[in-house]
Amino acid sequence: MQIRCHLMRSKSPVQGISESNLIDMMMLRSYTLDVSVQVTFHSSALPDVIQAKVAAGIAVHRLPAGLLYASIGQSARWLKYARAWAPIHRRDAISALYQSVYRSTLDSMERDEFHYLALGCGDGVKDASFLELAAPDKWRVKVTLLDVSPYLTLGAAQRLNAWQTQLHVADLESQPDLSVLDLEERRQPRVISCLGMLPTLGHAMLLPYLASVLKPEDRLVISANLSPTASDEDKASIKSQYDNPEARLWYSGALLELGLERNDFALRCAVESLAGIAGVYRIVVQAEILRGLELQVHGETYPMAAGDRLEVFRSERWTPSALRHLFSHQGLEIIQASVSNDCQEGVYVIANRNQSPV
Repeated sequence: MQIRCHLMRSKSPVQGISESNLIDMMMLRSYTLDVSVQVTFHSSALPDVIQAKVAAGIAVHRLPAGLLYASIGQSARWLKYARAWAPIHRRDAISALYQSVYRSTLDSMERDEFHYLALGCGDGVKDASFLELAAPDKWRVKVTLLDVSPYLTLGAAQRLNAWQTQLHVADLESQPDLSVLDLEERRQPRVISCLGMLPTLGHAMLLPYLASVLKPEDRLVISANLSPTASDEDKASIKSQYDNPEARLWYSGALLELGLERNDFALRCAVESLAGIAGVYRIVVQAEILRGLELQVHGETYPMAAGDRLEVFRSERWTPSALRHLFSHQGLEIIQASVSNDCQEGVYVIANRNQSPV
């Protein structure tokens, strides 16, 4: 399914997009663009499909991850949370870490052209930082942005307004077929960026999917939130990054849009170990239902009793050595690993040596 979004710009030229302008655009204010763009919606991002996934999630007491980002309100709430807490926005050293990895990625490319495919582009800040290094006089780059939120995808496209971009809206949890994005230039090598997605979607789902789509000539740039150790002290420190006013506003927004009232639930944030995997744990946020109620979703009624819990958010953390083991288990070869001094952020350049050339 394809939808053409025709947007018009204000009179003054725009070199980029600020946080306030992007949030204004998402809140349906007056910010406009001077471009006609085509946005392709994957079937996983269509309203009926999203509603069906939400209904299925409620039935098993776990909301789909994409619900936290997909709507216009949730996109804006996530932006506020990310600006307040994401390391890339808070510490210059993290930006330098990414820049170093980006340069190494370009140095490892064997041709002067490639397809840059951003999976989960979000606001496009990290993608813009990468593409600034791919100077047009040295590189021929095709750019594709993909996210579960059409609003974030459009905002990222405006941030990259110096590049012609293809825009796709899809839910990575549904593992969309990426081969349809390469039909015209099948043999063009790709730089696939997947930045910030691994913690939320989890290694068990995302790493096999990425291994299945990564060709030998491709490079995967993937980031992960790390934990120096799996000690109780580290867990408590990291938990605070997900249990704060900005995060709670973000989580609550999804529940309110679902039809709950603010006094229907209380948010509970906890740390869970993953059985059988050393050096890996997850932060889990649940909504505890405070009174008996009924949720109406996708034509179905879901009764909930006081004390029932609905998982709203989860984020995995790995020690650096545990994540290396998980990469290796999927046949993903680390070309470069850059880890922050506090061992809480890692960025990796990955190749897949298990795939045969096309």
